[in-house]
Amino acid sequence: MVFFLFRGVDSIIGGRLRRGFGLRVTLNCAVGLLAWGLASSALAETIPLRSAELRVEESAVVFNADYGLNLTPSLEEAVERGVPLHFVLEWKVTYPRWYWFDKTVLTGNTQYRLSYLPLTRQYRLSTGLLSQDVASVKEAERLIGRIASRPLFDRDALEEGQRYTFAVRLRLDTERMPKPFQVTALGSRDWNLASSWFTLDFRP
Repeated sequence: MVFFLFRGVDSIIGGRLRRGFGLRVTLNCAVGLLAWGLASSALAETIPLRSAELRVEESAVVFNADYGLNLTPSLEEAVERGVPLHFVLEWKVTYPRWYWFDKTVLTGNTQYRLSYLPLTRQYRLSTGLLSQDVASVKEAERLIGRIASRPLFDRDALEEGQRYTFAVRLRLDTERMPKPFQVTALGSRDWNLASSWFTLDFRP
C-alpha cells in the first residue's frame, strides 16, 4: 500500500501529488518551514529532493527517496584531509492540536559517516554497525542520497483515522565536525548541506 508518492526534478515545489487508498495527502511546505523553524531558505535548498514515497510493507511504514546530494569542493577537500563527514536523515510524525502546539508522536533518524582511507585511496561509508568501502565521492553521494525501503515505524503505532503530519529532511551534521570547521561552516553555503523539510498530511 502506497501512502504517498512524489516525483520532482530539483524541488518539491510544483511536484505532482497522487491520492490513493483513501488517504488524504497534501503538500504543506509553507507550514513545514514555520513549524520546524528553518533558519535560512538559501541553506535549506542545497540538497534537492527528486522523489519520495511513503508506503506500507507488511506491517511497517517504510520510506523511499532520492536526494540529489553533491559535496562542495570544500567538503571534498576536507574529507580527503581526514575530516569525517556526518549526515543525518531525520523525521517526525506529529498531529495537530487546536488548543496548543502540535504533538510529536514519533521521531527517528539514520546516521551516515563518510571518511577517507588514504592507504587504499577509497572512501568508507558507515551506517550504524554496517560499513562499506566505495571508490569515489560520487558513489558515496549516491548511496547516502538514495533511501530504499527504510523502515520508519510500525503502522499500528498510529491511530486509524487520525490526521498526522510526516516531515523528513537530509542534512550534513556540522555539529559533529571539529570546532574550527564548525566556525567556518557558520553562514557558509559551501559548508552547509541540507534539504528542506518535506512535509505531508495523511490519515492511516
